[in-house]
Amino acid sequence: GYGEPLRRFFSEKAWVRSVVDFGHAKQIFVEADVFPGIIVVEKPCKDAASAPASVQVCAIPRDQLRIDDLSDQIIREGFPIERQSLSAESWQIEPPGLLGLMAKIEHRGEPLKDFIGKRPLFGVKTGFNEAYLIDSATRQALIASDPACEAVIKPYLRGQDVKRWYPNWEGLWIILLKSSGNESWPWASKSQTEAEAKFRDTYPSLFQRMKQFENRLRARSDKGVFWWELRSCAYYGVFDREKVMWQDIGYHSRFCLVRGGLISEATCFALDTTDCWLLAVLNSPLMWCWLWRNTIHGKDEALRLKSLYTERIPVARPDDTHRSAAEKAVQQLIEITATQQQTQRTLLDWLQVEYGIEKPSNKLLAATELDSDTWVGEVKRIRGKKLPLTAAGVHGLREEYTRTIEPARALAAETLTLERTLSDLVNQAYALTPADIALMWQTAPPRMPIPPPEPSHRQRL
Repeated sequence: GYGEPLRRFFSEKAWVRSVVDFGHAKQIFVEADVFPGIIVVEKPCKDAASAPASVQVCAIPRDQLRIDDLSDQIIREGFPIERQSLSAESWQIEPPGLLGLMAKIEHRGEPLKDFIGKRPLFGVKTGFNEAYLIDSATRQALIASDPACEAVIKPYLRGQDVKRWYPNWEGLWIILLKSSGNESWPWASKSQTEAEAKFRDTYPSLFQRMKQFENRLRARSDKGVFWWELRSCAYYGVFDREKVMWQDIGYHSRFCLVRGGLISEATCFALDTTDCWLLAVLNSPLMWCWLWRNTIHGKDEALRLKSLYTERIPVARPDDTHRSAAEKAVQQLIEITATQQQTQRTLLDWLQVEYGIEKPSNKLLAATELDSDTWVGEVKRIRGKKLPLTAAGVHGLREEYTRTIEPARALAAETLTLERTLSDLVNQAYALTPADIALMWQTAPPRMPIPPPEPSHRQRL
């Protein structure tokens, strides 16, 4: 919105000749966090017939930007669009065919808020995380001192815990002291002094914890009725049910179904639904392409998936056959993802106990992408010369690879097959033609959720 006056000025008071957008490129101004671009305009002359009919535009993803070849790259990858399309509204620097594809997606779908009949909801905002967000050890200590407080300590998810299809809860907890405006606490109807005494008597260990943060908690602008309470929230009940969740800052396409009882904190959004078709659409390559072009971009080209944008995601209504097939595939993906996450936790625990690896590398975190030799070599590299692998150690690693990683690799292959099936079902629901699908992949944004289809797969489409 803040760019609208400038866009209007350019559209009404100038002739735009060319626009080059470099996205969140780091190569141009290395030490600045900016979104550089080049706009060439000229002052209109009196002869209206001289006005350019088209504008040469070019959008170069930062990963493809080559400074030493910039001029040639702009010429080679640029294309003309109608000058009149650069109005006061947001500028769409896309090939005309792709704009048509985005319009088709929007025409076939209806806004998410209408499709579900509900809007995405913010996660719980504490105003002071240090007081309310705790790990399992702190939870155990609080409960050991006062077993009654277990009832108000709930598991919670951070944005980074929200994965594709199924969340990866890291054993973190939130002290859910709801506002007295939402909960009938024993102290709810009392005066401030009486309420504090009642809180101390009801939950002594929580009282002691909150008391050490009293000044900071009182200073919050978003506290509850009493200084130790969270801000008022009308939809706590949603967290008790299964729901769809996603990250506020989406670097990858990660939407998942979350079991009841898990609370989302401020870096997540929750939608009160268990619609597996919707989850298939949200996680589809098609929707990542749409989101890339219809949400604001943040640092490192992460998408800001706020309600302002997500509630208008165009969701196509499937027929019964598509819905049934999608629901079956989504449920399989959820189960496989949960299994893979447990396998990874078990494997990392085994590496820590047997091989002393406290901080696994990115390679070990993606063990299903490694062959046996790379797996052994990575463990050897991390241990270093001070802890060389023995023959027995190498043998143990290879045995574990066969026992654990090979089955996980087979599940990963099954996952990709299911993902491709879902992608096909979603594309069909939006009536995409083979040409549309080819264009979607030719103009695909970075970090698509699955690889492009194989040539044989394209032929089946």
